[in-house]
Amino acid sequence: MDRGLAGTLVALARQGHPPMTPPRGATAILRERNNLDFVADCLAERARSHSKMLSPAEADELRLRVRDRATNLLEEWTKIAMELNQIGAGLQYQAEVGGANPLLHGFLDPEIKRLPTRYKKFRANRSMRDVEPSVNLWLKTLEGMDVEEEET
Repeated sequence: MDRGLAGTLVALARQGHPPMTPPRGATAILRERNNLDFVADCLAERARSHSKMLSPAEADELRLRVRDRATNLLEEWTKIAMELNQIGAGLQYQAEVGGANPLLHGFLDPEIKRLPTRYKKFRANRSMRDVEPSVNLWLKTLEGMDVEEEET
């Protein structure tokens, strides 16, 4: 959830509600926020049903936790759009058109360090492959093994 929820939430809002679709549609949250509860509900339901190994109580707890986090992201997004709107600045999803501020930032974006905390909630990778958990990798050397070299 830490690596992928913000990007998934923004993508679902953008693709699932037409007024949010254009690059500068990120600002439309100021008008459309009440129409975006489906995003939090959809993500929460997906979390609840993703594992058959969870008890019904655990699944419901996970659903509530994801819904709360998704709702918080929607509220923070609204606050960001409001702050920028008050100073006459635009908001877009990423650096797509013109000079509007991006909502989404890469995890390694140096700009993110200078932004208020709420902006840091919208760090998102460019690919969902980047959200997979880390793994340890141990290498064995071929030292001490008989390896035949092929002559060409």
